[in-house]
Parts: sequence; C-alpha cells; structure tokens
Amino acid sequence: MVIAAQQSHELLSAEQDAPDDLLPDELSALISADFDPATLPALQAAQSGMAYFTLLRDLVRLGESHFVVRLAVLTEFASSDRTRWDAEILARHFAWLTNEARTIVMKSLRKGGWLEMIEGCHRLTDRGEALYAVISRVLGIEPQEGDLALGVLNVELSRDLGHEATPALRHLHHNLRRIVDSAEQAVRSHSEVRVLQARDRIDRNLAWARRARTCVEGLDLSEDASYRVAQDVGASLAELHQWQAVLQRAIGDLSAKRIQLGRSGLSLTDVTAFLMRCDLETLADFGRPLVSQPIAPLFAIADNLLSESEYEFTMGADRSESDYAVGWADGPPQESFAGALEIEEFTALDKFVADIKALQEKGGSQKLATFVPRRSWAESAYRLSLLALGESMASATGVAEIAAADVSGEDVALPSALASLPFEVVVAGNGADKDRIFTEMASEVSRGVVRLLAAAG
Repeated sequence: MVIAAQQSHELLSAEQDAPDDLLPDELSALISADFDPATLPALQAAQSGMAYFTLLRDLVRLGESHFVVRLAVLTEFASSDRTRWDAEILARHFAWLTNEARTIVMKSLRKGGWLEMIEGCHRLTDRGEALYAVISRVLGIEPQEGDLALGVLNVELSRDLGHEATPALRHLHHNLRRIVDSAEQAVRSHSEVRVLQARDRIDRNLAWARRARTCVEGLDLSEDASYRVAQDVGASLAELHQWQAVLQRAIGDLSAKRIQLGRSGLSLTDVTAFLMRCDLETLADFGRPLVSQPIAPLFAIADNLLSESEYEFTMGADRSESDYAVGWADGPPQESFAGALEIEEFTALDKFVADIKALQEKGGSQKLATFVPRRSWAESAYRLSLLALGESMASATGVAEIAAADVSGEDVALPSALASLPFEVVVAGNGADKDRIFTEMASEVSRGVVRLLAAAG
C-alpha cells in the first residue's frame, strides 16, 4: 500500500505540474534573424502537427513507466468492442491499476486530448483514434521491414483520402534513395556481408517497388511540384532495379571463388551466408579454441621480485670483497694450483648500485624512462623493485643507521651504496603521465626521476 500511494502521488504531482493554458514557444527565439518564420515552407507544414502536440506530449512527458501505462490503456480502448467506458467498467477492466493511479491516468488522457467524456462515459476522440492507428502500425513494423512499405502506403492513403500527394511522394523518394545509397556503399566496400545484406534488402522491397510504380501512375500529377517529385521517384525506381543487377553480378563473382572439399566445392558466399545466420554466441564458440590469451606480465610482481630483491641486499654477500672466486689451471687434480682471481661477474644488483653512483655525474637525477629499462624484462622489473625497496629503506632507517649497519660487518651492497648515496623516486602527478620507451619488454613507464638525496655528514 505504501508503494501504491507513492506511485499515485507521483502521478498526481506530475499532473498538477502541467497547466491547461501552456503557451507555445516563441519561434522567433529559435529562428535566425535573417529569416521570417512565415516564409519557411517546412515550418508552415509542421504547424499542422500542432493539433497533435498535446496528445504526443501527454504520452511521453512523465517518463518511460508512465508512457507504458498510458499506451497500454489506449490499446485497451482502441481494441475493445466497447465504444464507451463508464466508471464501473473502467474499475473492472483496469483493476491492475491502483484507484488513484487510474483516476489520474484518465484525467491526464482527457486533458491531453486522447479521451472525451460523453454522457458520463469515456471514449477515444477522433484525433486519438487517428494518432493511435499510426502509432500502433509503427510498433508492429521492424525497421528493415518498413523500407518502402510505409512510404507506399502513405502515398496510397493520400490518394484515397484526396490529400495533396507531394509530401507523401517526397517521403517515398527519400526511402528509395536510402536503399539505393546502401547498395552503392556495399559495392564500394568490397564486403561480402554488406553486399549480401544490400541484395536481400532490395529483394525484400521489389514487390513494394512495383506497387509504388503502379500507385504513382494512378496519381493526379497536374500540379508541377507533384509531377517533378513523381519523376524523381520513377528515376529512383529504375535505379533500384539496376543496382539489383549490379549486386547479383558482384555475388556471382564472389561465388566463383571456391574452397575445394574433395570432389565438391563450397563457395565463399555459402560460408558467409551460414556465418551470418549464426548468433553471436555461436560465432564466439567457433573462434574460442583458436584464440590464445597471452598473459600480460606486470612490471613488478610483488610475490617474487620484491622478495628476491630483499634477499639480495639483506642476505647476499658483497661481491666486490668476496674471495671465493678463484680460478684453476688446466691439468690433473694433483698438478692443479691456485690461479688468479676470475673477472668479477657484473650482476644486476652491481649494475644497479653502479648506476646509483653514476647519478652524481648526471646532475644528481635521471629519468625513470632511461634508468629503469634494460635489455630483458626480468632485469627491468628487478631494477624497479630495487628502487622501491631502496627508497623505503632509506626513508625508514635513515642514512646514519645504514652506515652503522655497514660498519658492523654486514657487507651488503645496496645498504653500502645508500650510506653514501641515498636516493628518492619522484613520480610526476598521480602517476597517470607516461613516457614512451622503445624496447621489446615495455612501451611506456611512469613519468618521474631518480634523485640523489644529500648524504649524511
């Protein structure tokens, strides 16, 4: 009951917001000062539609839900064998509406011009009957089905009612040009799918094209305007048949290309027609086993890279002072003797420390776009994780504590470098800005710099 009351309140409020004496907008505020609205034929023709303005506005002015309710009520009125509806019949037939909502809807449809009261009963007005017939016809036609149908029927209706045929003929000519233009674009695109769609569209409208020609031949074309538009319609109808032949030849050329399957052949057109009949999910099932889903590696994997980096500078020995790298001469073990020290292996950690020290010669800073990337993805991600850990270590423990750790005998390469050359990473803005890099492992990196901090005295 609470929900019903709220809905009724919305209907009532919306009804009260629309006074009966609404004035039309001033055309002068919408038309350029160089033109007089009275001299514009399009505006003069549109003025005749003002008789249906209140009816159309009443349907759509309150939103989608109210539009659906009003159209449902009008459908019941127009499709019933009753011509008059009293209060008892309304309450029984529209029991699915709340009492308040039903009262407001009927009042709104009366004010909008859809219904009128005759001897205490509701019935559709003449304009309501006419407009509902048009709306219901449009609702029953899919867009692709109404290419020429509505245009031809409009011309026939104008002829049967004795109305001027020129507006209806112009509408029919517009529909013809849309079909012809779509056929021309399909041929130019060299797309088999579009060619087939254009062919089907023309085939679907051929019967209506013949009916249009018969209808035009029976019109009274004594007026010059009607005669000229009828000529244009005839030319477009002839062009429509020409494009049908062009499309048939294009499809014939496509059918000549065959995929050999043993002794028989399957044309590309057959394959395309089959795929066009499949829904999207079926097409996805066809291609799903054939599409690989490559794993896009992240620039830093916390579970692996950070733990490895932490081990390197907390547990690993300083390679520059280790004495285990000893070479051996060739020969039997009995004759072997200690040789010279091997050339030190320049590891990724050593390169990182060397690059941190080299910042002094580069003005104390270097762009991330040139500092981080290296030849391999693993080393680049490793350097990025070292930047994060090294910076956090410097800010958390301080330079003095790092130096003390070095003095205590814990030979750690990165803390030793931080003791004399602490650094920070500065990223521009919120990290959304990127610098382009041209390497195989990445294409961009956050814009920022690696900057040296003042060393402790």
